[in-house]
Amino acid sequence: MKHCKIPYIIYAAAMLVIFAGNRISLFKPYLGVVAAVLFLYMPIISLFIQKQQPSVYGIRSKGLLKSVLSAALLSMIIFPLYSAGFYFYMKHFYGLRLSSFTAGTVCQLPLLRFALNNLLMVAVPEEVFYRGYLQSKLGQCDTQKTSIFNVKAGASVLIVNALFAAGHLIVIPDISRLAVFFPGLLLSWLREKDDNLAGSIIFHWLSNVLSFFLFSIIR
Repeated sequence: MKHCKIPYIIYAAAMLVIFAGNRISLFKPYLGVVAAVLFLYMPIISLFIQKQQPSVYGIRSKGLLKSVLSAALLSMIIFPLYSAGFYFYMKHFYGLRLSSFTAGTVCQLPLLRFALNNLLMVAVPEEVFYRGYLQSKLGQCDTQKTSIFNVKAGASVLIVNALFAAGHLIVIPDISRLAVFFPGLLLSWLREKDDNLAGSIIFHWLSNVLSFFLFSIIR
């Protein structure tokens, strides 16, 4: 189907711009802004051309609170497990340990600045593009869907997160960047669960803030 090819073309165009910008010293300092603009405005342009409402991408008020609560609940389950795994990995493979920290650590300016920047420049744009635009469009091309914890998902979820991981690798050519494929599956599940993008945005944002915090307190 012709309409199933368009999301791949849009993705390829965005990655080509990001790849080129990452290798031009003049534009490299602004790569984050360029990526955020692309990820936000490409879906917006698509909505305008097809005369559709933002709700087709999960951008809606209906189910918003439920979606946020789902993200909060998932965070309470996943984050302690991730933090424990992080500590074990850093201690046993790198000999690093967590330094003592207080409530003041949480309020330090670098962390607060990172949290705000990450929400506006990373979590929102990436979720609008990947889980909003790509997942919605490619999901229409699924021939079969399987129920996963009461959420129906097809092959498009795997494809979207493979593209999500590849996008991270293009920005920073480190094989470990492909690991974002796995949390991406959780983000896709949240997006489909309540047909709302709010949950995946919140979970994406909190995950990045947690990672920044953990890396800031290892010694």
